[in-house]
Amino acid sequence: MITVLNILLIEDNPGDIRLLQEILREVTTTRCQITPVMTLAAAVEQLSIGTDNAIASSPPAPPSGFDIILLDLSLPDSQGLASFLDLHDRYPSIPIVVLTGVDDQTLAISAMQQGAQDYLIKGQVDSNLLLRSIRYAIERERTDTALRQAKIELEQHAIERDRDLQQTKNRLQLELIERQKAEIDLHISRSRFASILEIASDAIIAIDSDLQITLFNQGAEQIFGYRATDAIGQSVNLLIPQEFADIVGTSGLEKLSGSRQPLQTKGATHQVVGVRKDRSKFPAEASISYLELGQERVYTMILRDVTERQQAENDLRGALQKLDFHFENSPLAAIEWDRALRVSKWSATAQKIFGWSFAQVVGKHPTEWQFVASEDAERVAQVMNQLMSGTVVSNIVSNRNYCQDGTIVDCEWYNSVQLDPSGQVQSIFSLVLDVTNRHQMERIKDEFISVVSHELRTPLTSIYGSLKLLESGLLEQQPQKQKRLLTIAVDNTDRLMRLVNDILDIERIESGTVQMVKSVCKVSELMAKTVDAIEPLADGAGIRLSVSNCGGQVWVDPDRMIQAFTNLLSNAIKFSYRDSTIWFTAIKQAGQMLFQVRDCGRGIPADKLGIIFERFQQVDGSDARNGEGTGLGLAICRSIIQQHGGRIWVESVLGEGSTFSCILPRSPSA
Repeated sequence: MITVLNILLIEDNPGDIRLLQEILREVTTTRCQITPVMTLAAAVEQLSIGTDNAIASSPPAPPSGFDIILLDLSLPDSQGLASFLDLHDRYPSIPIVVLTGVDDQTLAISAMQQGAQDYLIKGQVDSNLLLRSIRYAIERERTDTALRQAKIELEQHAIERDRDLQQTKNRLQLELIERQKAEIDLHISRSRFASILEIASDAIIAIDSDLQITLFNQGAEQIFGYRATDAIGQSVNLLIPQEFADIVGTSGLEKLSGSRQPLQTKGATHQVVGVRKDRSKFPAEASISYLELGQERVYTMILRDVTERQQAENDLRGALQKLDFHFENSPLAAIEWDRALRVSKWSATAQKIFGWSFAQVVGKHPTEWQFVASEDAERVAQVMNQLMSGTVVSNIVSNRNYCQDGTIVDCEWYNSVQLDPSGQVQSIFSLVLDVTNRHQMERIKDEFISVVSHELRTPLTSIYGSLKLLESGLLEQQPQKQKRLLTIAVDNTDRLMRLVNDILDIERIESGTVQMVKSVCKVSELMAKTVDAIEPLADGAGIRLSVSNCGGQVWVDPDRMIQAFTNLLSNAIKFSYRDSTIWFTAIKQAGQMLFQVRDCGRGIPADKLGIIFERFQQVDGSDARNGEGTGLGLAICRSIIQQHGGRIWVESVLGEGSTFSCILPRSPSA
């Protein structure tokens, strides 16, 4: 393969240039590309151009693009070795062969010593010599370059090695310092650990593979009652009751320390029982671990006496159970609200009063279900906002609440606020009293007092007026009028007595003061005695009584039932027309007896049917003014029949008459 050599020929003699070109043209194995210049400055310019265009190769090509320089030492702008030294300093990587006409051995040696690759004399070289010299120069320069590069790399490696060694030295010194510090820290830590070990309130016990105690701290001394000198060297069985002996063997300790089947584990601890020096037993929590030291396994037990804690837990559990019991069984509904006013607790009484279960309301705000009556909602919201803001810490509120079935109950709310340490509301606790019945009773009482006052005032006013006239003496000469006034006073006194007796009767019956003395009574006898008592009144009013019974018997208090039947019949007589008939009947039903009193009187308006059995309720107010009744007869009838477990009702058509019906049990089990 023919190679190409780029040669820079620096020669100021054109004839020598042509000669050298001819010599090199004779070389057949290498093609020489010669660039001739005649001055050193021109050579530097060519080399500078070549340097800008040089391309890296392996092995690297000269940066100028020339493989070699053939230099004449006699140039117009430079003479002698100065020309060589100038080029060599500028381009040390390009081999330079001195080709000159000066045959000076000293100069040749000096040139070679200062870096020239060869020193040739013009006229003494042929193509082979020149080519050989050129190739030798190039190879030697490449070798020198490689050696220089290797030296640089070696020096760089040495520098890096020194740096690595220095870093290693520094690291080792730092590690040594850290190790010394760690040893100091370890010593301090061991000292601290030893101190902690001794002052720890828990028992810390070390056990060897033979189950002998090797460490017994002050905490263990205080818990078990043994001195360390007495316990060390003893078997761990000294500290465990006989019934737990199976857990302190090697297998038992392994189970407790690493165990797949630990004994009653609670997190990282185990429930065990310890034995003190006085042989008393106590509950304890133990954490057991082990360390492998060669062929030996050493166990460490950290044990805590939990007698006081268990007692406190039991006391707390008992207190919570009591609190829960009272919470759930209080006659007042108990409700707890969280800081967002959402239900967090809802007692059984709350469910009983309002109907909703805890699961239905937990987590709900009162506005999220229909709970507060709409008329009271705004006022209740203002009160609750005061509690939530901490403006007040307790209050009492009366309002109406909806029940699950849609009914409304009157309630008194006793609210209190629990604040956290920062003064923020943590929860609100409410006790709720259902006062619906109380309000109803208060209304009934007020109505009762009002009606009784009116009913008592009317006869008393009449009696007082009659007696006042008699006392004045104005009627001394009119005995008939005096007699009339006395009759009015007596009649009103009788009415007043009936009113008082009826009031006492109904109060005693409804309060349970009057006990119903029940027995098996024949229906025919009850009806006969009732008719005997009421027949004179019926005859006087021109009323016929028609009695029909089916026989049989009932389980009643006979005197009270005759009183009830008499009231019903007298009521029918009072509102029936002369020459009419009243029917008094008894009809058997399954386990019961149906009694009915039917008349053909004036009847009861439809709007009165729902209240006719209430106290002081009469179809027409004129009835009371005429002194014909107290307005308590039907209320007494209802109370008596209800005390027997029965039921009473009325059916009526205005202008046609009324039918009063009641059902009573025929036997105690009915």
